[in-house]
Amino acid sequence: MCYSYKKTRCNFVKDKNNDMKKLNSLCASLLVTLAASAQTATYTNPVINRSAPDPTVVRADDGTFYLYSTEDVRNLPIYSSKNLVNWTFVGTAFTDASRPQWLPEGGIWAPCINRVGSQYVLYYSKSVWGGEWDAGIGVATSLSPTGPFTDHGNMFISKGIGIQNCIDPFYIEDGGHKYLFWGSFHGIYGCELSDDGMSLKAGAKPQQVAGSFMEGTYIKRRGGYYYLFGSAGTCCDGERSTYRVTVGRSRSLFGPYVDRQGRPLLDNNFEVMLHRNQRVIGPGHNAELVTDAEGSDWLLYHGFSADSPDEGRKVWLDRVDWVDGWPHVMGSSPSAVAAAPVVEGMKNLTLSGLDPAHFESNIEGRQTHLYTMRNSKGMEVCITNFGARIVSIMVPDRKGVMHDVVLGYDNIAQYADRINFGSDFGAAIGRYANRINKGQITVDGKTIQLPQNNYGHCLHGGPTGWQYQVYDGRQLNDSTLQMTVFSPDGDNNFPGAVTATVTYTLTHDNAIDIRYEATTTKKTVINMTNHSYFNLNGDPSHDGENQMLYINADRYTPADTTYMTTGEELSVAGTPMDFRRFTSLSRDINNRQFDMTRNAGGFDHNWCLNTWRKGKGNDKKLAAALYSPTTGIRLDVYTDEPGIQIYTGNFLDASFTAKHGYRYPRHASVCLETQHYPDSPNKPQWLSPWLEPGQKYTSHCRYQFSAWKNLKKKK
Repeated sequence: MCYSYKKTRCNFVKDKNNDMKKLNSLCASLLVTLAASAQTATYTNPVINRSAPDPTVVRADDGTFYLYSTEDVRNLPIYSSKNLVNWTFVGTAFTDASRPQWLPEGGIWAPCINRVGSQYVLYYSKSVWGGEWDAGIGVATSLSPTGPFTDHGNMFISKGIGIQNCIDPFYIEDGGHKYLFWGSFHGIYGCELSDDGMSLKAGAKPQQVAGSFMEGTYIKRRGGYYYLFGSAGTCCDGERSTYRVTVGRSRSLFGPYVDRQGRPLLDNNFEVMLHRNQRVIGPGHNAELVTDAEGSDWLLYHGFSADSPDEGRKVWLDRVDWVDGWPHVMGSSPSAVAAAPVVEGMKNLTLSGLDPAHFESNIEGRQTHLYTMRNSKGMEVCITNFGARIVSIMVPDRKGVMHDVVLGYDNIAQYADRINFGSDFGAAIGRYANRINKGQITVDGKTIQLPQNNYGHCLHGGPTGWQYQVYDGRQLNDSTLQMTVFSPDGDNNFPGAVTATVTYTLTHDNAIDIRYEATTTKKTVINMTNHSYFNLNGDPSHDGENQMLYINADRYTPADTTYMTTGEELSVAGTPMDFRRFTSLSRDINNRQFDMTRNAGGFDHNWCLNTWRKGKGNDKKLAAALYSPTTGIRLDVYTDEPGIQIYTGNFLDASFTAKHGYRYPRHASVCLETQHYPDSPNKPQWLSPWLEPGQKYTSHCRYQFSAWKNLKKKK
């Protein structure tokens, strides 16, 4: 462009010098303008210029968005896009052969697509136009967003539950439970689903949350509120359509929902968020909000083009801003041309549904991150360098369905808030895992007082142990992660400056191999472990008492009412501590007659492993195992340590919201912590935990996962 300008010799140029000055200035100005244009690319509505009513959208692992709509294309069309703007038709969810056969005369309407574990779950409406009792909700599943989907039939029909026009499903998980909302101009209803999400929960009753003015339900959690989106008016009359997007909000999932003036939606009050303009008639039935790389929310919805209403309900895109706690679209009407979503560079969610951006933070001058390891079998392990914590572990069950089998949080803020959410979820524990009696150790005849942060004892290195420190993280390759922490002399009053390393390796055979190393500048005590809370059922919203436990141990170390070991080693024979065969935790976890389980409220004890012989541990021999009859997932533990602490989540109480909205109840998990025996610094009869300068502490643990059809025959 500058070259062209120079060639034309514009009339205002008076002399050569002035010409060059102005030319340079203009070129600079043009470059700035071009750069700004590149940064703020625009798009033109509609983004799908063909009829695709009632859109629903999901993002796949590779970052591709998939949009499904009512079947103006038979068998429910699917579109794909990399940027939310340019969409391509990729096929249909069903074929004529796989098409749902219940209510054969009905069409397939208003789908709702969700990623649940490793599956894509598609809830859909089927109804006869105008036949408000001939309507219902079905469900289908697929391992791929493009199908093929396997239909599982209807979940319910209007005649069966006594609610007219049961269409427009919306699925949401909240507090570890699954819910479905639906309805169309006869009230909006919601009900809890079964654990597998394939039917209404037995005994659950549908509950009305909004009046008869709306349909096309969608609920979003944000900032302590639940926002109920819907559409009011006539959807499908072309240029006479009166559809518009409405919204209300509530502090609770089931309401009461109110408009901006505080009037209940149950009384048919509503707040209009988006209405028609000269270009678009009947905008409504929005999809799930999509958040872009810059944190902006985007709304996909259908509407008629005013200049071609006979072409059907096309798909439009607009940005949603949040003003005074309410969603707002510029001008409250569809745009023609607008700045495009910033999708390039968007970080994909992990297989477990974690957003790596939620783990980016600065804690006391140290940067935190989320690291992901994967293997060729599709297993995924996510770890943050805050406490070297395992955040998620995705493993396949006996049917190949992936489950996250550890408890935790989905953001760094909760992990770091040790006052309100303090937990050792998934952490690499140090300097000293478990308890030290009265928080006292003796070094060269001198007694050192450590923090007393648990029943008068020092637990897990004190209140600011390594689980609350930021490690230096190095991802060596796709399957190996190295975490290093430096603990200065006097850290929580422990002597010696210690450098410790934890190396996580995800193996090709679905094992997490953990190796610990440490050195010190002064004599000190070291005892490291991993504190993952395992729930192999894949549903931590319920207790895991059905899980079966095996411990290769003839003896255990009893503890008093403060959880402190007495120094004894007792036989497990004939006691609830005997897990030498796979035994359901439910057998004795609530046993009030046995001192150990009564005092601990379950199990929180150390077992003396039979794999430790003559001062050496055999990490090739099975030390312990956990099995879920529900999923068939089995966890085998191998270690060179002499002991293993089994903790069954006795202090969990569902009082806080954790990863993916779950609330963890008592006994929702099992920890298998390989270790030196508790309080070994003060029990000379046990393996010494003392580390001298010039020596290296090492420890090894291997968590091996597999899927079994049953416990008698391995898959």
